[in-house]
Amino acid sequence: MPRIDRLIQEFVKSRVGGVIVFDAAGGMIYADERIVMSEKAKRSFDRRRPEIDETRKVWEFTDTEDGKYYRIETAAIDFEGGVYQCHLFTDVSDYATLFQDISNYSRHIADISNFQSNIMAKLTQPFEVCLADLAIFCGSTKAVMYMEQEDDVVVCISYNRKYIKKTIPRSEYSEELLSAKRFDMIDGNYCFLSDTLGKHRCAVYLTRSHEFSEDYFRDASVYNVIRLYIENGLLREEIIFTSEHDMLTGLFNKGKFLAMKENDFGHPRHIFIFNLDVNNLKTVNDTEGHEAGDRLIVQAARSIHAVTGDEVMGFRMGGDEFMLVALNCDEEQGRMIHVHWCEALAKINETAEKRCVIACGYACGTGDYDLDELLAEADSRMYENKQQLKAGKNGL
Repeated sequence: MPRIDRLIQEFVKSRVGGVIVFDAAGGMIYADERIVMSEKAKRSFDRRRPEIDETRKVWEFTDTEDGKYYRIETAAIDFEGGVYQCHLFTDVSDYATLFQDISNYSRHIADISNFQSNIMAKLTQPFEVCLADLAIFCGSTKAVMYMEQEDDVVVCISYNRKYIKKTIPRSEYSEELLSAKRFDMIDGNYCFLSDTLGKHRCAVYLTRSHEFSEDYFRDASVYNVIRLYIENGLLREEIIFTSEHDMLTGLFNKGKFLAMKENDFGHPRHIFIFNLDVNNLKTVNDTEGHEAGDRLIVQAARSIHAVTGDEVMGFRMGGDEFMLVALNCDEEQGRMIHVHWCEALAKINETAEKRCVIACGYACGTGDYDLDELLAEADSRMYENKQQLKAGKNGL
C-alpha cells in the first residue's frame, strides 16, 4: 500500500503544477521542485495565502516575474498530531493568456461597436463631423479630407481640435492625394480612405501620434462605417441641394425662397430686395425655340451668381423671374450690389450670342420693416424699369 500511495502522489503532482506545504507555525516545510519562484514571488505568496484553518479554498496567484498564473487549491490537513497547510498548484498560464486574448478581443469589438453607434447617431449632421470622431478613436493628432469638385478645385477639410475648410486648385499633388491607396503614406500622413463616393473622389488621411492605434486604423469595420457615413452625408447634401435649387441655373428655387421668407430671412436689421425679370423671354421662346430662351435664362443667372455670397442670395422664382436678397445690407451697400450686378451683366453680354436685358427694381428695409411691403415695392419698381427699358431708357 505505501507504494501505491507514492504512485498516487506522483500522479497528483504530475497533473498539477506542484505542491507546497506549510506547518502550523507558518514555516514552509516542503516545496515541489516543479514550482520555481523568485524570492519576491515567495514573499508575495506568503502574504496572500489563506490562514491555516479547516476551510478548503480555491484561489489564484500570479508570479509576475516569471509570467506564471496559478490556480491553487488550499486545505488544512491533520496529520500525525499536527496541522499542515497544503497547496496544490495548477499552472493555467496558457489558459490565462487565452482568456486575456479573448478579453482584449471582446474589448476591441465593444470599442468598435460603440464607435459605430456614435457615428451612426450623427447621420443627420454634416459629413465632415466624422473626422473628429475618427481622429480621436484612432489616437491621431489630425484628420484631413480631400474632395474633388466639378469646378476644377479640391475642397480640403481638416480637423485638429477645430475644423478648417478651404479650397485648393487641382494639381499634381492633389491628384496624388486623391489617387493614393489605403494605408499609403504621403508626407507623414497615412491614407485611411481613398475612393469615389457619389460623384466625388475623396481621400481621408490621419497623422500618426504616440497614441496612434494601428488596430483601429486598419479595422475594416471602422473603415466601412466612416465610408458609409461620408457617402450618406454627400447623398443627403445632394438631395437637399436638388430640393432647394433650380437645376438650370444653380440658383435657389422658389420653394427655398418661400421657406426663408417664412422666418423673414432670420430677421436681419437691414435687408435689401431685388426683383428681376428677363425681358422678351416669351418672344425668344416662340421665335427661336426654348433652347435659345434657356440660354438667356442662364445668362441672367450668371449675372446674379456674380454678386451672391454668404449673405447675398439669388433665387429663380420661375420662368423669367428672379430675386436677389441681401441680408444685413443697408441702402448704400445695396446700391453697390446693383452697380456690380449691372457691370457683371454687361460683361456677360459682350461675349453672348444674344444680349440679355433684365428689368430690376429694389427696396430696402431697416429696423421694423414689413417684408411683404418691401417685396411689393421692389416688384412695382421692377415693372417701372421694364417700361423704361421698352421705351429705350436705362434708369430705374
